[in-house]
Amino acid sequence: MNFIKTILYNSWAGRNILRPVFVLPCIVISFLGMESCSSGNGGDNGDDFNRALLLENWCDNIIIPSYEDYNASTEALKVANEEYSLDPTNEEAFNACIDAFEVAYFKWQSVAPFDFGPAIQKTLLESTNKFPTDIDDIEAAILNPDFTPGLPSTLDNIGLPAIDYLLNSENAFANLSNDAERVAHLERLVDHLHEKSSDVLEAWTSGYAMTFKSATGTEVGSSLEQVVNAFNRVYEANVRKQKLGLPSGIMTITGTELPGHVEALYSNDLSVDLLHSAIVAFENFYLGNYTAHNGTTLEGLGLDDYLNSFGNEVYGSELNTDIVNQLSLMKEAVLTLESPLSEYVLSNPAETAAVFTQLQAIVVLWKVDMMSSLGILISYTDNDGD
Repeated sequence: MNFIKTILYNSWAGRNILRPVFVLPCIVISFLGMESCSSGNGGDNGDDFNRALLLENWCDNIIIPSYEDYNASTEALKVANEEYSLDPTNEEAFNACIDAFEVAYFKWQSVAPFDFGPAIQKTLLESTNKFPTDIDDIEAAILNPDFTPGLPSTLDNIGLPAIDYLLNSENAFANLSNDAERVAHLERLVDHLHEKSSDVLEAWTSGYAMTFKSATGTEVGSSLEQVVNAFNRVYEANVRKQKLGLPSGIMTITGTELPGHVEALYSNDLSVDLLHSAIVAFENFYLGNYTAHNGTTLEGLGLDDYLNSFGNEVYGSELNTDIVNQLSLMKEAVLTLESPLSEYVLSNPAETAAVFTQLQAIVVLWKVDMMSSLGILISYTDNDGD
């Protein structure tokens, strides 16, 4: 496998991170007795890196604590909404609801990358943050006493984006104050958000954590394979494309801007900060970093350590250096965007495109270079052309 890596990466010496992404298939050269990308005997790709410790750090220090924090934020939103529902004319209670909603939206960014295992089974990603939300469907659902959130037909009118519309659209407070059905629907959406969050957390703490930590190979179905595929897929589709590529028009078929597609559209000033928060979440997971109980950031085992374990090679520590540098450039670039993002993408197309270029550059490093280095197959498809 190392010989195959050397062939691939020697051909990419002087790495061009803005090159198009062409994912190479798993290479099997049986007549040379060389192993495939997935060896079938636990997925050991020839390295001696301790994947068990990597999975343990991810599970115990990052994934479960992140789900706990997010679940606590949805519970706080549920409590705030229940208080507000008692008196929809109470503006102070209404504002408390908005504050709790914003906290939940930021906490969500830290768990969005974990779209595998229980999250997939519970359709957490799709039911939590599918945007843009369909306001016509929301208005129809308000009048439907039998509305059931979570059905496939409801995915574009529930979750955080729908709650954003009910709490932050024009005249939201007046509309809620005078409409008991609207208040009741808001409560249905908040309750469902918390229920989904609780279900996934319970699945992790009641057994899936042990399953996750025991699947230490790199073959299809192993924990590492599921993690890095979800990691790449969510970044590509739900961060790079959804948060900036579509609103800016860079990833639309016609090149037309879609300012109404920004995240947290109705909050007006959260979109840029949510994008930055998402990148930080991906960075921390890549590095294996987590926050201790006293609030300090601790360095745990991450994908950076895995790459460094290959030594001072273009596919090893050099690749990690490129990734770390690119993450820094991405964070700096995103902070040059201004709120509201829905207006900025229209008035500053060149500046927006420059930021998108930085978001795109990491795709080559993660999806092509890192996956090839780790000997893990891409198990998802996309039609973006990258």
